[in-house]
Amino acid sequence: MASKQIQCEMCGNENAVGYCKSCGYVGETCADIHKTVNVFQTHTVIMHEAVKMHEDGTENPNDILRDITEERCKQHLTEKAIFLCKIHDSTICGRCLHSEHRSCVEEVVDLLHEVVNIDCEKVNTMKSLLMEIKNEILLLKNEAEHSKENCNKNADKCVQECMGLGNKIKQRVDELTSGTRNGITKKHNENLTTHSHITKMCDEKTKWCHDAESKIDSFVDKNMAGHLYLMNRHFEKEVSDVRSHLKEFKHKHTFKEFGFKENNVILECLFQDLEEVCEQQEEVNGSDDGNANDVVASTTKINKTRRELTLLLSQVKQDLDQSEKARNALCDELKQVKQDKDNSEKKRQILEQEILKAKQGIEEFEKTRKGFEQELLKAKQCIEKYEKEKTVFKEQIQHLKDNIKWTQPTGTVEVKNSNDILGDPSIELSFTFPDGIQTTHHPSPGKPYKDGTFTGSLFLNSEGELLCRMLKAAFRRGAMFILGKEGKVVMDGVSLYNGSVGYFGGSIRSIYRRYTNTLKAELSAKGITEANIDQTEELYETLTVDGR
Repeated sequence: MASKQIQCEMCGNENAVGYCKSCGYVGETCADIHKTVNVFQTHTVIMHEAVKMHEDGTENPNDILRDITEERCKQHLTEKAIFLCKIHDSTICGRCLHSEHRSCVEEVVDLLHEVVNIDCEKVNTMKSLLMEIKNEILLLKNEAEHSKENCNKNADKCVQECMGLGNKIKQRVDELTSGTRNGITKKHNENLTTHSHITKMCDEKTKWCHDAESKIDSFVDKNMAGHLYLMNRHFEKEVSDVRSHLKEFKHKHTFKEFGFKENNVILECLFQDLEEVCEQQEEVNGSDDGNANDVVASTTKINKTRRELTLLLSQVKQDLDQSEKARNALCDELKQVKQDKDNSEKKRQILEQEILKAKQGIEEFEKTRKGFEQELLKAKQCIEKYEKEKTVFKEQIQHLKDNIKWTQPTGTVEVKNSNDILGDPSIELSFTFPDGIQTTHHPSPGKPYKDGTFTGSLFLNSEGELLCRMLKAAFRRGAMFILGKEGKVVMDGVSLYNGSVGYFGGSIRSIYRRYTNTLKAELSAKGITEANIDQTEELYETLTVDGR
C-alpha cells in the first residue's frame, strides 16, 4: 500500500517538499515562490524529503515535528493555533477567539507569550514524579515476587503436612485431605493470578512512565515548549491517577495468606477411636487377654474429653453471642453519638457562617451608610453652591434685562492666530456684518442697512486670550455694535485696537497697555468680567450671532 503524503498547505495541489515557519508545509511550486517573490523573502523555508506516513497512519520517525504554535487551527486551516482555551481544553486561532470563544477570553492563554522557552523546573518536576512512580512500581513488583516465593514455600509445606496427615489417617480420611489439598491449591492459584495481574499492571505503568519520559526528552531536545506546556497542564493529574490506580489495584488484588494446622485434640480422639475399633474387632473374635477393661476405660476417657469439649464449645458460643450483642449495642450507641456529634458540628458551622454573614452585612451596611452620608454632605454642598450661583445669576440676568436693549444686527466674528505689523504674535478678531433690514429694535425699522467690517488685535498671551473671550462674550450678548440712524453699523461703547501689540517699544507698550485697561473698563460696564465667562471655550473659531 502506498504511503500517505502531506499536502502543501498553501495551494493544496502538491505534496510537501519543505516547511515554512510562517506558511506551514509547502510544495515545490510554492517553495519556488518563496524564493522569487519579495513578500516571502523574510520567510524561513526548511527543505526536506517528502513526509511519508506509515500504512497504519502513524508518522515516520524522520518526520519534521512542529511545536503547538506552528500547527494549523482545525477549524480555520489558514490560521495558526496560537491560543489555548482552558475552559474547552483546546488550541484555537485568533478567528476562533473572536467567534466561538469570545465568552472564554478570561481563560484563554497566549501560547506565543506563555511558552516561549522550556520551563526546566517543570521538566525536572515531571521527571521526578515519573521516577517516584517507577520506584513505587518496582517496589510493588518486588513485594509481589517476595510474596510469590513465600506462597510457593508455604504451599509446599502445607501440601507436605497435608500429605503427612493423609498418611496418618490413611484411607479413612483420604476424602477430607483431598478437599483440603484442593482448597490450598485454589488459594495458591488465586495468589498466582493476583501476581499475574499485578505484574501486568506494573508493566503497563512502567511502559507509560517510559513513554512519558521519552516524550518529555523529545520535546526538550526539539525545543517544543508548546507540547511540553500542554503535557504539563494535566501531568500531575495523570501521575495522581496512576498512583490512585496503584493503590486501588494493590488493595483489590491482595495475596491471601493461608496455612495448615492440625487439631490435636480431635486427632487424638480420632486415633483413639481407631484403636478402639480395632480392639472391638479383637473382642468380637473372643479374645481372653483381659483388654476389655482397658477398652472401656479408653472409651470413657474419650467420651469425657468430647463432653468437656462440647460444653466448652457451647459456653464459648454463648459468650460469643453475648459479646456480639454487647458489641452491636455499643456500636449502635457509638453510631448515635457520632450522628449527634456530626449534627451538632453542622449546626455549629451553620451558626458560625450565619454570624459571619451577619458581621459582613453589618460592615457592608456601615460602609454604605458612611458612603451615603458623604454623598449627602456633598449633595448639600452642591445645592448650597447652586443656590448661591442661582441668586447671582438671577441678579445678573435682571441687571441685563433692565439695562441692555438688543440692537446689534446679525453678524459674524472670526478669531485667528496672526502677526501684527511688526511681526509680533497676535490674536486677530474680524467682525463682519452683511447688508440687511432693520428690525423693530433698530432706529429705523424696515429700512435697509449697509454691511460693515471691524478688526482688532490683541497680544498673544494669557491676558490677550482672556480679553478675546470677553469680546466674544460681549458679541454674543449683542453689547458691542448697534445700528445708527444713518443705517450704518457702529460700535457701542467697546473699542478695538489695530496697532502693534509688541512690548519692546516704550510708547507702543504704553499705548497698548492703556487700551487693555480701557477695554476691561468698557466690558465691565456692560457686565462682562473675568468671573462670568467660560475660560475653557475654544479660542480660535468663527461664530455667527443672529440679530434681535
